[in-house]
Amino acid sequence: MNDAELDRLADLIARALLERKRPASEKASSQTWLPTPVRPEPAARSAEPPVWSGAGQDLGDVAPSRAPADPPRYRQSSAEMTRATRAAAAGKGPPPAAREQRTSEPRLTRQRAANAPAIDIRIGVSNRHVHLSAADAQTLFGAAPLTVARELTQPTQFAANESVLVQGPKGKLDAVRIVGPTRGETQLEIAVSDAATLGVNPPVAASGALDKSIGGVTLIGPAGRVELKRGVIIAARHLHLGPPDARRWGLRDGDMLVVRCGSGPRAVTFHDVLVRSGDGHATELHLDGDEARAAGVKTGDLATITSWKTPGAGKRQLITERDVMKLARNGERVPANALLTPSARDRAAALGILDR
Repeated sequence: MNDAELDRLADLIARALLERKRPASEKASSQTWLPTPVRPEPAARSAEPPVWSGAGQDLGDVAPSRAPADPPRYRQSSAEMTRATRAAAAGKGPPPAAREQRTSEPRLTRQRAANAPAIDIRIGVSNRHVHLSAADAQTLFGAAPLTVARELTQPTQFAANESVLVQGPKGKLDAVRIVGPTRGETQLEIAVSDAATLGVNPPVAASGALDKSIGGVTLIGPAGRVELKRGVIIAARHLHLGPPDARRWGLRDGDMLVVRCGSGPRAVTFHDVLVRSGDGHATELHLDGDEARAAGVKTGDLATITSWKTPGAGKRQLITERDVMKLARNGERVPANALLTPSARDRAAALGILDR
């Protein structure tokens, strides 16, 4: 080893000794300009959840809506729901007796929020058919009673094996099915396209409302024929509503609905859908063949209720989960005739402010 190499080795040893004597703080500052991260101590626990916890976090800014900020959001923030739930459970809300007595006022219909849970109903396509009176059934088919081909969704009703030919001023409809059992008066329910084929112009009317119905057609059966003086209608689109669903949704017989059917570019929104509710009904939306084809739907598909009104009693508003939280904070209960979303019903039941 020559003198130059010895000098270089000595220099390296000296540098290593100096590095070992340098303080740790100087080493860190020489390596990086970023301070060492320090985890903050959590705040002391209190009655309110800490702001950094999931229960106290407002998620409104995580996925902001593009809509204007003025209308209230449908979904309540998790922090507000947690506080209201705790307050209700602890009995901190004002007692029901202390709230002001408010006079009832008409509720206004509103469109359901885009992210609101849907109220879906099953569709049943009701093609042209005839309900016969006992006397007309005997004239058309003799003394033999109508026989059952298959049971229908509506209780006690069935599609009969028998059918009739309907002759109108301009044309005819073959093999029009009969829906049993027999009724007090014969009623022929057809679609607009069927009316054009027959050459008649019947009114749109609810089933059984025959005051403005027309005649002018003849029913032809194997044993005879019946000329109708009245009873021909275009059946108004309607929702058969069973009692459990009527109570759950707060709908009543005679209410009018707005219902969206289908999807994509062929989706159709039907207005003035009549509610027919009672013990003899099972929940099903009835559309005629023309309406079903226009919306691109078939029996078994689902439709969605978007708004509703009660004729003569003002329009009714849907109670959402946000509305339930406001009622809980004010110490109020859910109105007896309210229409609740599924999430609102669950929240109201958990808070003990639901009467049914």
